[in-house]
Amino acid sequence: MKELDQIRAPLYRELEKLSKETSYQAGKDSHLCCTRKYNQMRISPLEARSIAIAFRENPELRRGLPAVLDRLEESLKGLSDNGERQSFDCPLLEKGKCMVHNIAKPVGCLAWHPRQYSDPEGEYGFTGKGWTAFASRDGLNDKYLGPDWKLRVIPLWLKRVFSREVNYRARSAEARGTGARRNRGGKNRGRN
Repeated sequence: MKELDQIRAPLYRELEKLSKETSYQAGKDSHLCCTRKYNQMRISPLEARSIAIAFRENPELRRGLPAVLDRLEESLKGLSDNGERQSFDCPLLEKGKCMVHNIAKPVGCLAWHPRQYSDPEGEYGFTGKGWTAFASRDGLNDKYLGPDWKLRVIPLWLKRVFSREVNYRARSAEARGTGARRNRGGKNRGRN
């Protein structure tokens, strides 16, 4: 994922510079754009893999994975499994902060700015570096995955890269539900 890190690097520098400007946030919550009302961010398969790697390699993130999976389950409700833009609360947002901000933040999330100079209203958008990063990210996905990969909203890709964890939770919940029903029916008492 070093190539993806190289694509993100100019965006991290740009964001750091912008965040020092007093007018940058103008009193707005910096992660408001991660909530259902405003969020339709789509990511690529390589960005999703980068997030999964970060959770597997970083002990602090790994400890937070159960809560991410809870939020993911909620975020998936009402989403269609396709490449369309759809509204969702980002499951990576915890206590008002992005869990993968300095590790594996998607290009679009890094490139999105509450105040963008090229936008006619001067409110939202992507900088030139952001558009360059999108093209590079897309080229990187083409290089490794071929031309048929798709952007999907963050929860749909997280569901795929954390499929083992999601399926384990589903089987565990099902087993707990089955055991509880058996116990209520008078069978298997005392075995739990």
